[in-house]
Amino acid sequence: MAPADTVQRVRIYLSRDDQWEGGPRYLALLEQLRRAGATGATALQGLAGFGPGQRARPAIADRTDQHQPIVVEWIDREERVARLLPLLDTLIGEALVTLETVPVYQATLRARGPFTPDRSVGEVMRRPAPAVAAGTPLAEALDLLVDEHLDALPVVDEAGRLIGMITGQDLIWRVGLRLPPALLPSLSADERTAALAPLAGHAARDVMSAEPRSVGLSTTIPQALVTMVEWGYTQIPVVEHDGRLAGLLGQEHVLREAVAQAMATPDEGAVRDAEPPTPVRLVMQTAAHYVAASARLNLALAHLLATPERRLLVLDDNGRLVGALDDATALRGLAGAERASFLKALQSPRPTPTTALPGEERGLAGLFVVDPPAIDPQSSVLDAARRLLELGVERLAVIDDEQKLSGIIARGGLIRALMQQSE
Repeated sequence: MAPADTVQRVRIYLSRDDQWEGGPRYLALLEQLRRAGATGATALQGLAGFGPGQRARPAIADRTDQHQPIVVEWIDREERVARLLPLLDTLIGEALVTLETVPVYQATLRARGPFTPDRSVGEVMRRPAPAVAAGTPLAEALDLLVDEHLDALPVVDEAGRLIGMITGQDLIWRVGLRLPPALLPSLSADERTAALAPLAGHAARDVMSAEPRSVGLSTTIPQALVTMVEWGYTQIPVVEHDGRLAGLLGQEHVLREAVAQAMATPDEGAVRDAEPPTPVRLVMQTAAHYVAASARLNLALAHLLATPERRLLVLDDNGRLVGALDDATALRGLAGAERASFLKALQSPRPTPTTALPGEERGLAGLFVVDPPAIDPQSSVLDAARRLLELGVERLAVIDDEQKLSGIIARGGLIRALMQQSE
């Protein structure tokens, strides 16, 4: 459950002559708070006053005295105060600092971000995580990778400690599997046997990436996201303090947590967010791969094979979205010699000439998915996350009121947007 909107006031008592690196200390404090992401703070100038170090002075400070009192007052959400206040210790020095919870009639404060600070990856991860031993036959490990819909499969030792990870890229680089694992369920038994021939005689240890990146159980979600984005992970192992595998954190778990927190936080109240929800249009990818619905099949397949994600959006002559075509959909729609030639092209390490692809005399009719999942560009990123989760898809087309394509929003883009919003 999201925390209640608890607001605190911090007061830092200084004198006008307090210096920091050649300038007034109170200005340095304000700048530090601004850079650190505080909602706002104010330096209040006192008319007169004295402190414990000024009791022996002959007169109380007045407006012309360099000892004139300055109070820096900072009001913010409780969790933000708890995070930022320790960062000011050196700058504050020995100044008096008070901290109090204040009742609020109304306030507009910086949003807290999509994740509560007291939630760790250990509370949202998948537990237990699917895993294999280093000696597991590679074909068996691949079956688990596909059946569990994983992008990465952990490898553990006899004590359950994480020692490696297997990804689809590892299978391509190290044993020459030419088809992405997600495409294997679309194959016939004979096609699957032929595709998996390079795996024969190999064990998990032969292809795993040793010493994979991982996060601890107590890692906060924003911290885990930094590691995931930096290393290009869609799923990351979570380990105990002794290195034993505890679970697996994926983009789906992160998005579910963000949606759950948004639903648990009331929209109305005394404290409102200063920032409006981030719209999809600000984080979507505008360069989308697409093909005309009137295109010849062989040209569309050549374009499909050239795209990294092996997915095309299908547009009519007016630029309106009418469908989507991916490698699995195309494979299921082909038969006989056409299917065999396309499957060969999918496994070829080199580009296949257009003339060698099926469909030179036919179009795309019946081969693409009609009315693919889409969202409006003004929808919020959390709306997009909710829709992705509900439909169980990796990406959404972004279309305007006229059904024309504006871009795409994928899980990775949403993850980066949520990370930017996080404390």
